Amino acid sequence: MGVQGLRLFIESSNRNDLRSWAFRDSRLIIDGSNLYYTLYFDCNLDQMHGGDYDAFEETVILFFENLRDCDIHPYVVLDDGADHTDKKWDTVKKRKQEKINAAFALSAGKRAKVLPILIQTVFTQLLHKLEIPIIQCLGEADCEIAALAKRFNCPVLSNDSDFYLFNFTAGFLPITHFLWKNVEVNRRTNRKFIQAKHFTVGKFCESFRMNPKLLPVLATILDNDYVKLHNIKSLGWEKYSMPETEHTQIHGMLNWLSQFPGPDEAVSALLELTSNEEKTLIQEELSQRIKEYKLISGYLAQFFQSKTIPQTASTGPLHVLPEWTLSLLLEGKMSSSIIDALVHQRVSLTVQVEDFQLPCSSETSRPIRQVIYGLLLLGEEDTADKLELAIKPLTGTRKNFVEEYCRHQLKLSSQKVEAIKTSVTEGLQLETLWKEPHNVRLQVLLETLGVSSEILREIQPDLQLQLFVTRYWLVNAQPPPSQVHLWGLLLGMVFGQFSSTPKKQKDMLLNLKKLQTGRKRISLDHETAHLYSQWQSCLKWSLCLNHLLCCPVSEPEVARLYRGKLVHQVVEELRRGITLHSLLVRGSSTELLFKQLKEAIVSLVGKDFIKKMRTGLEHRAAGKTERNYKGQNPPVDELNSCFGHLECKDIDDCEDDDDISGKRKTKSRDQKTENPEVSCTIRTRHKAKERNADHPSKNPRKEALSIP
Repeated sequence: MGVQGLRLFIESSNRNDLRSWAFRDSRLIIDGSNLYYTLYFDCNLDQMHGGDYDAFEETVILFFENLRDCDIHPYVVLDDGADHTDKKWDTVKKRKQEKINAAFALSAGKRAKVLPILIQTVFTQLLHKLEIPIIQCLGEADCEIAALAKRFNCPVLSNDSDFYLFNFTAGFLPITHFLWKNVEVNRRTNRKFIQAKHFTVGKFCESFRMNPKLLPVLATILDNDYVKLHNIKSLGWEKYSMPETEHTQIHGMLNWLSQFPGPDEAVSALLELTSNEEKTLIQEELSQRIKEYKLISGYLAQFFQSKTIPQTASTGPLHVLPEWTLSLLLEGKMSSSIIDALVHQRVSLTVQVEDFQLPCSSETSRPIRQVIYGLLLLGEEDTADKLELAIKPLTGTRKNFVEEYCRHQLKLSSQKVEAIKTSVTEGLQLETLWKEPHNVRLQVLLETLGVSSEILREIQPDLQLQLFVTRYWLVNAQPPPSQVHLWGLLLGMVFGQFSSTPKKQKDMLLNLKKLQTGRKRISLDHETAHLYSQWQSCLKWSLCLNHLLCCPVSEPEVARLYRGKLVHQVVEELRRGITLHSLLVRGSSTELLFKQLKEAIVSLVGKDFIKKMRTGLEHRAAGKTERNYKGQNPPVDELNSCFGHLECKDIDDCEDDDDISGKRKTKSRDQKTENPEVSCTIRTRHKAKERNADHPSKNPRKEALSIP
C-alpha cells in the first residue's frame, strides 16, 4: 500500500537516487493494478459518467505495442486487493470511506479520482486477447512481484513506493518516470527504447553507508497499515538530519539507522526510546515488517512457466477453495470477491458516481450476489467443515450470511446479506460445480436474471449476457429506467460494436461521433448517472456469476458495451427532441444492429412493459406549461417519431426529418451557455420527496406509452 513520504524523498531535487536508463530488450514485471490506475488517470479519461472503456482499451493497446517495439517482454501481476490475514481491515475501511467521499465530490462537479467499476475486467480481458502473460495474486502482490523480479532478474514497473524497499538486483522503474508514449531510437544501433528512471536499493543504501536490511525498519517507522506507532514517528528525527536538507524527518531517520550493523541492533535501540507500555507491540510490529520485505521463493514464476497451480497458492485460509477455482483466479478469469466471501464472509462493494440521496446502486444487483454466495457457502458438508476451520468467527455471523460493505448516504456501512439457494441451485456443490452439465449451469444464470430458456434461440450468443443483464436492470432498477435511458444504453452498445471497424466503415458512426465530440463537457444528470451505475453493477456481478458457473454463456467484450459521456449525451439529446435519424445512418449496419438489440429487449420484457415505461421526455414536457397530463396519458407519438421506423422492413429516406433534426441541433447549439463547465445540482431532501411523490412508478398510468 506504499510507504508515506518515501517516494517524495527519493524523487526530491537534491538527490540522485533515480538514474536515467534507455530501457529495452528485457523482461519487465508490471504491477498490473498500479498500471491500469495510472494509465486511466494520466490519460484524462471520463470518471463522472461511468467511464470510457474503449478509450482506455486504446491506451492499453498502445502501451503494450510500444513495449513490443522495444523488445520488452511484459509479465503482468494483479493484486486481488484482499488481505486474508485480516490485519489491514481497518485501513481498508478507511480507504473505502475516502472513495465514497471522492465519488460524491465528482457527483457534485468537483475534482477527484474514482476508477470506473469495470476497469479491471476490461484490462484483464484485453491482456488475454493480446496474449500478454498475466496472473492474479491470491493476496497482496508486492512480495510475490519482488520474488518474481529476482527470479527473472528483471526490473519492476510500478508507482508503489514499497518497491523502493525490496532488495532485488535489477531494480525498480517508477511508472511516473517511464516515458512509454515517446519511443526513441538509438542513432548508433537504430534500436528503439523507452526512456526511464531506474532505482536500486544497493545504490541508495550506499549513499548512506547503510545495511539494506534496515530499510524495513524505516518503513515501519514511516507508515504502518496495521498499528500506527505515533510515538516513534514523533521522536524528533530531524535532529539527525544534515542542515538545509529537504524532508528532514526521513533524512534524519536514515542517518540514525545507518549507525547500526543490522535490524536487531536498530530495534533494540528503538525500544530504548519508547515507553514500557509500547515495547512489546513495537517489537512484534518491527519483527513482522522485516519478514514482509524478505525476498521469498514465490509461486508466480512456476505458474507463468507451466500453468500448474503451486502448492503454496492453496495453503492457509485459501485451502477452502476448490482447485478449479484457483486456476481461474490465478489466470484473472474469476473475481477475487469470491475469496472474500468464502474466507471472511464479507465483500466490499465498489463505489460509483451516482445519486447519493438514493440507496447505493449496488443494491439492485444484490439478488445476483445472493445466488453467488449460495453457490459458495451452501454446498457440501465437506466445504462447510473446511470453512469452520478457516474462517475467523464474526460475532453474530452465521455461515450462510455475507457482510456487505457499501455506502449508506455518505458513510461506509455494512449489512448482512443472506446466501440463498434456488430451485435450480439446490444440491449443487462448489467442489464439483464445473462438472455439472451445461444446461444446469445455464439454467442457474437464466433463473437469476429472470430469463426464460425459450428466448435463447432468438438472441445470438455474443449478445446474450449483455441483453440478459439489461432485462434484469429494466425490471429491478430504482427509480425505473425510462425509454430514453434504454435507447441511450443500446446506442452506446452499437457505438462500441462498430467503433473498432476499419476506417472505411466508420462513416456509419459519423453522426454518433459528432455527438460524442461536439461538446467538451456535458451536464451530469444524477438520475441518469444512478441508473447507469446500477446497470454496470448488475453487469459486474453477472459476469462474476457467469465465471463461477464456468461461462454457460459467452462473455462479452466489456469495453464495447458502455461509453459514459456518449450515453449520457444521447439521453440528453433525445430529451431535447433529436431524432434517431440524425444519430444513425439510415440503412447502415449500425441501424440494423440497433433494431436487433431493440427487438431482443422487447422479446425479453414484452411490449406491454415497454409501453408502461416513462418516455424520459418529461424534462422537455415540463417546460410546456400549456400541457396538463394530470389524469390522462401524454401523446404517444413523441418517442415513436424517433424509433417507430425501425419496426419497418423497408427503410425509406427521411430527408425532411434530417433537416428538422439539423435545425433542432442548431437551435441547441445557439442555446448553450458560454461556460461549458459541468453543471450539477444536488437535490435537497425536500425536493427529492416531491419528485418521488409524483414519480411515474407511483402512478404508472400517468406516463403510459405505446410503441408499434
